[in-house]
This record gives sequence, structure tokens and C-alpha cells, in this order.
Amino acid sequence: MRENLGLTHGLIVSERIAAALAPVLGRARAKELLTEASRRTAAEGISLAEALSGALPAGRPAELTDPTHYTGSAAALVDRALDRKPEHPHA
Repeated sequence: MRENLGLTHGLIVSERIAAALAPVLGRARAKELLTEASRRTAAEGISLAEALSGALPAGRPAELTDPTHYTGSAAALVDRALDRKPEHPHA
């Protein structure tokens, strides 16, 4: 799975990066920065973390682009599903 996620060079978590950058840079500038970094990633074959390295504090690009650190709403969705389990499961 990690290998497949790696094929995106970090682009799979671009939503997370946009959410992290927007409060600091503003939504428009965050989107602009992420768009340019994504273009560089695709054109130059570098990772999104590398493309963002000059724009964020040291270590932050690698952390933000690591898909293992981003589960989105998974925990809330699992909790909601468990809350909805039937009272009398089928045997």
C-alpha cells in the first residue's frame, strides 16, 4: 500500500497541506503555492515535500506529505458506524 501511495509523490495528501497552509498564508496564497509545488512535482519528478521545502519550516513538508500521518475523518466515520450497529446482529 505504501508503495502505491508513493507513486503520487505526496500529491495524495494535498488537501491536508492546503488545510494546514490556509490559516497561515490565506486560502488563495496556499492554493497558489500548492498548485505550483504540484506542477513541479509532476514536471521534475520530485516529491511534493521537496517542492514545498523552501516554503515551510524544516521537517514540516515531510510530515504533512506522509500519508500515514493523515487519516482524515476515518476515526469519526468508524465511531459513527459502530454507533449504528444493529442491536440484534444476525447469527
